Amino acid sequence: MKGSIYTRQKCFVCQNNGEKGSLKYLEGRGVLQCPDHPEMVWTGACEVRFGRTHTKRFKTVIEAERHLTSLRYNIDQGNKFDQREWAKDQPLSFLSLREKFVESKDIKDISTKQIVHIEMVLNKAGDKWDMMQIKDITESEIDDFFIKTKNAEIGNKTLANYKTVLHDFWAWAVKREKRKSKLEMPDFPDIKYKMGWRNIVDMESQEKILNELWNISKDSNPRIWLGVNLLALYPKVRPGEMRNVQEKHINLKDGWIFYPDPKEGDKGKFIHLDPADCQMIESLWNPKGLPDMFFFRHIKSKKGVQAGKQFGPKYFKVWWDKACKNVGIENVDLYGGTKHSTVTALGKVMTPEQIQRGVTGHASDAFKRYMLPDVNEAKIGRQAVAKVRNQGAKHPLNISDLQKKVN
Repeated sequence: MKGSIYTRQKCFVCQNNGEKGSLKYLEGRGVLQCPDHPEMVWTGACEVRFGRTHTKRFKTVIEAERHLTSLRYNIDQGNKFDQREWAKDQPLSFLSLREKFVESKDIKDISTKQIVHIEMVLNKAGDKWDMMQIKDITESEIDDFFIKTKNAEIGNKTLANYKTVLHDFWAWAVKREKRKSKLEMPDFPDIKYKMGWRNIVDMESQEKILNELWNISKDSNPRIWLGVNLLALYPKVRPGEMRNVQEKHINLKDGWIFYPDPKEGDKGKFIHLDPADCQMIESLWNPKGLPDMFFFRHIKSKKGVQAGKQFGPKYFKVWWDKACKNVGIENVDLYGGTKHSTVTALGKVMTPEQIQRGVTGHASDAFKRYMLPDVNEAKIGRQAVAKVRNQGAKHPLNISDLQKKVN
């Protein structure tokens, strides 16, 4: 049979007689013994040698015997022996592979927020699996992980997000190891959930909130209102994407704003500005900064905030909530009150296909990142937003009045 157990311990009797005194492994007995002196047995430190490349040390012969039996069994079952499973750096462990998986993600293709989410899920799974070989993590271990996580009062929507990350990881690992390790894709449990409904407002109420937002934020920083107003006018943009806009991403001459790091993971997307929007942004673009400065930034320093620093992740939401409270509107968050409310109202004047292409659609890859897709439909979408807000081509605030207030 392939492989055996060896030790550096010698037979004392043989050595006294000037002989080598090597001890031989007795199959299945848990000991090494001297062929010439049966009373000389050894059950302590030893090592398993399996083929030319695999050597592993053990404290006892019993432990070594179990390991050797396992190796032989896997070979008998037709499983390919992979020395990497026993290497010191454990390249086929869950820990090693998940670290390589994160490294394989091109930071230019997915956002930093997505990278953090992936690491969080893999770290959570790693609490149980880090020391396991990837091939030993089967459906039962995966089911146990989701059951335990579910018991921690995490909703099914979050569990489904965890499943997406783990499924993506295994697909990557299987593709990477299918030739060397014959790694197979495990089955993942079905996780069903219902998307929650966000509370929305009609366009009259949305306008009331935005006007109140202007009143309470104009002296602090008019860009607060500007950012939220653009979210309501252009539902394809998310709050996090809006706050990440830099000065160089705004082109008022041609009438567009570029968003380089959208959640969709593509190469970026654009919104096409109405002339009134361009005038509004120009009025509030004071002072202008360096190209790499965030446009939505603090203008003045105050307690805990430094001038020039980007708005925080919840800054738009905080001011939106203040405005809602002041006008007596409850339980309508920023996302629901801007994007969802606007898209719902657009259903009265546009088809779902028109809304998808001209209002909420993604930027295409045509002519790489410099090609502005579907300009006409995007402008139609902007005009439709103005229509349902009963503004026509007029901006919520008169530009000349806005300039006076800012200056």
